[in-house]
Amino acid sequence: MKDKLTQVTIFGTEYSLKGDEDREYMEELSNYVNKRMKEVSEHSALVSTAKVAVLAALRIADELYQLRKEKDGIRTDGSAEKRIRKLIEMIDHEVEG
Repeated sequence: MKDKLTQVTIFGTEYSLKGDEDREYMEELSNYVNKRMKEVSEHSALVSTAKVAVLAALRIADELYQLRKEKDGIRTDGSAEKRIRKLIEMIDHEVEG
């Protein structure tokens, strides 16, 4: 697939993004980053765009990390599988009973 070029504005600066994702997706990501950067700048005295960007990136990374941790916990916990097996055993016992 051919790379597509999408123009976006993040925190007042225009960027040309190149990728194989559709325009709407690229704009959605850009809007999310822009929103997070605005949140950081509104709640701090930072003036440097680079520092705002780093703090916004840390917040986004934290969101990603927490979601991955939650996902891995669900996958490795095994409690749901244990409960399902117990229910199957109970059903089998009643059917055979």
